[in-house]
Amino acid sequence: MFKRKNKDKPEMNEPVLEGELTVRCTSYMEHPNSLTFNSLVRECGNIGNLYLKTNFYMQPLIGRTAYQPYNGTGIISIDRTVQNICIHGRRFDTIVSRMHVKDKQRNNLAILIDNSAQMTAEWQAEKTDEEVKPEYAPQNLVKIAAISILESVGREADEIDIVVYGDEADGPFNQWQLPYKQLLGLKGKGLCRLDMGLARLLQLEWEMRPGNRFLFILGGGLPYTGTNILIDDMEIQVNVLYYLSRMLRQGVKIAYIPFFTNENVLDERVGAFSQRGLAETMKRVGVVVSEINNETSLPLGLRNGFRDMMVGPVREMPAFEL
Repeated sequence: MFKRKNKDKPEMNEPVLEGELTVRCTSYMEHPNSLTFNSLVRECGNIGNLYLKTNFYMQPLIGRTAYQPYNGTGIISIDRTVQNICIHGRRFDTIVSRMHVKDKQRNNLAILIDNSAQMTAEWQAEKTDEEVKPEYAPQNLVKIAAISILESVGREADEIDIVVYGDEADGPFNQWQLPYKQLLGLKGKGLCRLDMGLARLLQLEWEMRPGNRFLFILGGGLPYTGTNILIDDMEIQVNVLYYLSRMLRQGVKIAYIPFFTNENVLDERVGAFSQRGLAETMKRVGVVVSEINNETSLPLGLRNGFRDMMVGPVREMPAFEL
């Protein structure tokens, strides 16, 4: 007897291994596939390793003198001690063992990921009354940028904190608590409460940790309450600027990477700012802002933001007359 074929068995979706990364990201969200996932992470790692090389911006080492403690063994030479004091004076340099060492600063990396509805294609289509394909949604670029940073800068960091914010702030997570598959599966919804994401780090006194502190904000959504009360929307937007200023005063290096994929929604004002206006105000406060419009501009946008955060904005060389 021949076995009857099961016609109700669902067909396996073929993996997307080539093409734009945003298409692969959308494909994985709809139909998770290990081959699609592996190709996507590999390409993101290539972007990070090519454009976010940390060895170009090495932090200076801090030099200090370390004295070796007496271990309780050996014989003290009185004659040599007296002789050195007579020659060099009352200095411990010749009679106490010491050495020069350099301490490597600790690197703390924090990434805030916007998972609000403003990052989705549905929200943009509703605002513009135009069809927006899922692969053109900003959330795809946010995920690609996050994995690229984690695959490059994250490997050099001593501690990583990831906060995902929407209606609320979740985290902080490390790379093991928020794996890439879970990160790629995020579907934006709700409000954009960037103030809660920043407050979560401040509650943990992240800005006070020793060493270098690098903060990437990946998003572009405009913070607001959704209550249509002007003063409430203005309050949380001012809180965002206040939290950023507080971190900057503590020496935190901050890069804001807004993903502005649709020009038709950037100038709509809610509260005190529009999306573009908030980014410009952050820049005046002292935050490094590097705008990304599409997948083509993503590698260079990440590089410019990372470079300006590490060494400051590029200045034109003065012209010298011979």
